[in-house]
Amino acid sequence: MPFQLSEELVDKLLDKLSSDEDFRTSFQKSPRQALASLGHAPAAKASDSDKGAWACMSCNKLASAADIKKSRDALRTQLLSAKAQFNPVALEAAK
Repeated sequence: MPFQLSEELVDKLLDKLSSDEDFRTSFQKSPRQALASLGHAPAAKASDSDKGAWACMSCNKLASAADIKKSRDALRTQLLSAKAQFNPVALEAAK
């Protein structure tokens, strides 16, 4: 399954992760289902065991909405990078 996320989807994802507590809870539980709710067709068609863009987005504790908002440009660049499929996305809270 391809990793590539559209710019529109990445913007929706970062908007929701930096402002919507219900979405953040949903994303923490299942990044695949959260991406599907934003209209990412591969996520909507996949099962939980399928690998896709969501596979590198799971984390033990999601960074705060404020931290995601503050890091938005860097996260956006990372998510849109052609190398994104080879590097974990930094959505986890700092320890």
